[in-house]
Amino acid sequence: MNGRRESRRSQRFPIKMPLRYRIYGAGEDDWRHGKTVNISSSGVYFRCPLSANRGTRVEINFLLQSSRSKESGLEVSCKGEIVRLENNGSEESQTALAVRINDYRLFPFIPGQSNLEEPVVQVEAAE
Repeated sequence: MNGRRESRRSQRFPIKMPLRYRIYGAGEDDWRHGKTVNISSSGVYFRCPLSANRGTRVEINFLLQSSRSKESGLEVSCKGEIVRLENNGSEESQTALAVRINDYRLFPFIPGQSNLEEPVVQVEAAE
C-alpha cells in the first residue's frame, strides 16, 4: 500500500481497447484518440497523448465487442468530467485521465454502419 486510501464506487475491469474522446461545451469538435486502462460502471480510466484539465467535461465513445463474435456488441457513448490526471512519463509520455461518467447511452453495434469503426481502430503514427 502507498498510504492512499482508495474510495472506489464501483468495481473496475481491466479492459484495454481504443476509444475516442473530445472536450464538449467549449466549442471543440475534434475527436482525440486514447486507449482504456480500466472501466467501471461509474468511470473510465484511459491513456492519451493530449492532456486536459481536471474538471473538464468530455464525451467518450468506444466499442464493447462480444468475445464470441467481432460482429456483435455495443457502442458506448458517455459524457463525464475529468476527476484525475496523471503524467508519470511512462507509456511513451502519455497522460492518464480518469473520467467520472455522468450520462451514457448504449447502441447496438452494426458492422459497416458504426460511427466508431474507423476513428477508434485507427492507430496514429508516432512523430
